[in-house]
Amino acid sequence: MPEDIRSAVEPVGVQVFVDSTGRRKRLLAVLGFFVALLAAVYIGVVGASVVQAGDSGLSTKASISVSESAGASS
Repeated sequence: MPEDIRSAVEPVGVQVFVDSTGRRKRLLAVLGFFVALLAAVYIGVVGASVVQAGDSGLSTKASISVSESAGASS
């Protein structure tokens, strides 16, 4: 019977994903910046459309016009 089950899964000390140049970190930082920039622009467009819709004077009540059709008056 094993002494401790965790002893079989302890890390050996070898790092698999090593990036000593920092290129991956820089790439992810630039991509994150552009994603955040696009999100800010999108939020700005949505905010501007909400503000503009409030100023446009749109009515919220629907109007229904009732007209008799030829087939319904039999």
